[in-house]
Amino acid sequence: MVLRLHRRGSEPREIDLGYGVTVSCKPFGYADYREAEAAALRLARQNLPEELQLEAEIHDEENLRPEHDEALRGLAARYVVKLLLLRFGVGWAGVELEDGSAAPMISETLDEFMRLFPGVSATLHGELLAPWIALEMEGNVSAPSPDTATAEG
Repeated sequence: MVLRLHRRGSEPREIDLGYGVTVSCKPFGYADYREAEAAALRLARQNLPEELQLEAEIHDEENLRPEHDEALRGLAARYVVKLLLLRFGVGWAGVELEDGSAAPMISETLDEFMRLFPGVSATLHGELLAPWIALEMEGNVSAPSPDTATAEG
């Protein structure tokens, strides 16, 4: 086993979302992904519906209703995609404004896109983060421990 110093996330990417929509983004590192994830969670907490924010202030975390966690995870997923695309997105094709002109990749159009097309947005989320999720899943589970005896020695 070897550790590769070159990863899929280290090159520009074009993500095909179907329906003639593609998203292009510059490479971003694992630290960039984790930073965006942390910021997304903070933004999600700040933008929860008022009822859920109030509930979080009243109760201990383990006593919150499942709706709180579901809303938090949903908002965080949306924000991580938005943050990464605003930071590293080069552009997209196949997304138009009401007048038929190409939609710019800005905060407002990203919000509208994710609101109107949640299934395509879920695909975008998965594809955008795929290299880093694969990296986390790889881990180091198959690497032998330096202190472990092997059949060879």
